[in-house]
Amino acid sequence: MAEVFHERLKSPIPTKELERRSRELLAVMKKENIDCILTQNLTQYMGGCNRWLTDTTAENNYPQSSFLTKDGDIGYIACSGPPLDLYPPSHLLRIGKPWAAAPYFSVFNFTNDWEGRLFVKWAKENNPKRIGITGLSMIQWNYYKYIAEKLPDAEILDVSSLFDEIRAIKSEDEIKFLGKSAAVQDKVMGYIPALAQPGVREYEVRSKIMQLVTDFGGEEMVVIIGSAPRGEKFDLMPGFFQNRELQQGDELYIRLQCSGPGGMFTTLGRMFSVGCEPSDAMQKSWQEAIASQRKIAGMLHPGMNPQVIFAAYNAYLAEKGYKQETGLFAYGQGYDHIERPSIQPGETMKFAQDMCLAVNTSLVSAERTIYCADSFLLKANGPQKLHKTPFIIFRT
Repeated sequence: MAEVFHERLKSPIPTKELERRSRELLAVMKKENIDCILTQNLTQYMGGCNRWLTDTTAENNYPQSSFLTKDGDIGYIACSGPPLDLYPPSHLLRIGKPWAAAPYFSVFNFTNDWEGRLFVKWAKENNPKRIGITGLSMIQWNYYKYIAEKLPDAEILDVSSLFDEIRAIKSEDEIKFLGKSAAVQDKVMGYIPALAQPGVREYEVRSKIMQLVTDFGGEEMVVIIGSAPRGEKFDLMPGFFQNRELQQGDELYIRLQCSGPGGMFTTLGRMFSVGCEPSDAMQKSWQEAIASQRKIAGMLHPGMNPQVIFAAYNAYLAEKGYKQETGLFAYGQGYDHIERPSIQPGETMKFAQDMCLAVNTSLVSAERTIYCADSFLLKANGPQKLHKTPFIIFRT
């Protein structure tokens, strides 16, 4: 029988999937002798540790944290409190139960230690000896500082890598939601030629895209746009700098990094020729972009070391006369729009079956630029592209 959820839950992950995640994490906690794991969430885009554990997320810098005990209990601490209920409301929690809430906000410096106080109260009542923190680089400094000062007898560990290794491999349920995300992006991409017309500004196109993503069941979205007159080089811009007005003959790139129903992110990017057919030079570069993506995808196999791919791909770019990559261009995806493992200097996590990776191809030469992006699911027999959008330059 299908699970029945509260009507306010838009696209909840199955409860059995949440229970699976807790079991996986508890097994690691037992192995590492960890009494409690704590995670904090500030935004929808990079707060996936908390959502992975609870299927809830913070919004717009309203902090929220949850903790899993060695006994399998999950507690919530939230930026809310009297007279308001816990955020999210108690009756909408999927798993676990509320622990405490208070109106602590980053703009109120006198509340800097309030979230820490609430967790320390639980810790002093339950006496954990080893506390693991996921996403340590994202937890607010005052939260960590208060815990460390007030629990001097507890050992505080960074368990980010342990956590990342678990959540990087997607379950059957998670793979289904990744497919839903890719399907939303495919559908939205098909509408863009009607939106990106001469005289329209980039931010106006982004606004319509965000509405479409929402209307088709998506949740969060990062829309990257770049454009320039035909044959000119251009950089990719975030929303704050998307004010350029599109002109007849422009070359345009739009990349959707959006989460679909259920909160899983995928990435899709395509080129557009504004108001006319693409030039022969643009078509030639586009074919090279497709070949470059296939070069990367051909190396995405379970057990592969990201540093090997990084070096091999840069050698390929140099051979073709393009600027080499110096930073991030391929990365894992799930509840965060950028997760481990990644292809960039310093990454140590090897690829494994059922990981989801976004591949961003950026070909930059002395003469021109061309871009492309797709998400892939790693399988034993090679990567499986999640998107069905064709490899074409769209005419608007």
